[in-house]
Amino acid sequence: MGTRREGGRETWNRLREWDKGQPDSERLAARLLSGEGYQDIDPSHPLGGRDSGKDIKCTKDGRSVVVAIYFPRGQQLFSAIKKKFSDDLVGAKKQKASEFVFVTNQELTLAERAELEDIAKPILATIYHLERGACLDSPKGYGLRLEFLSIEMTKEEQISFFNERDHMLTEIREGIKQLSRRRSAAEGIRTVNIESEDDLFGMYGITSQALAVGAMPYSKLMECKNCEEIFRAQDPATFIPGMASTYPSRPDSLRTVTCPSCGKVQKYS
Repeated sequence: MGTRREGGRETWNRLREWDKGQPDSERLAARLLSGEGYQDIDPSHPLGGRDSGKDIKCTKDGRSVVVAIYFPRGQQLFSAIKKKFSDDLVGAKKQKASEFVFVTNQELTLAERAELEDIAKPILATIYHLERGACLDSPKGYGLRLEFLSIEMTKEEQISFFNERDHMLTEIREGIKQLSRRRSAAEGIRTVNIESEDDLFGMYGITSQALAVGAMPYSKLMECKNCEEIFRAQDPATFIPGMASTYPSRPDSLRTVTCPSCGKVQKYS
């Protein structure tokens, strides 16, 4: 197949020299737009047929969007690109779209893009031109690049892909933890008793009835070292009126608490 061009040039050249026809270009455009936040994506006739100037209909941020795709083989004159844009814009206006998206494999200068955007006014025009195809050389675009351009990941890209995946998984885990914390706050913080290797209840004759009538439990908030749930660790035997000075305090190293959420046992501290 030959040596792969570096620095994104392989992707750039394969897009510009597109040889896969209209169906694949419409499917690629639909997938790209999905990754850009467009929703309700509805291709018209990717296999051929009258589409009244709209290859794809979709929505974004409450706006109705009409999409036109132009993927000729090789770079075309701006006059040809402008004519295609203008012809498809007529269909978007007939559909009373709020936004017209033009997806093309053509190279367009800043001035040319501005001219096309002016032609579309008052409709918002969004142009996905050749240079914006660089998104296919990012971790989220590697799958589309392989499917539509047959370009595999390099070793460096594989590392980038897995780093991006790990970062995303970390964000998901943090989100779950945040939801857990909010749930705990909404439901009320749960309380667990501090456990000890010695039995001070039996040693000092403390009964559950005594606790019920006179106990003043000592407690403090703790965070589970495993799932990070916040809970209250309670030691009901610590401060009972008339008894606080009659028994020794227990060293923290002998006391443990069990997380009410995940069951992890950790030292009380």
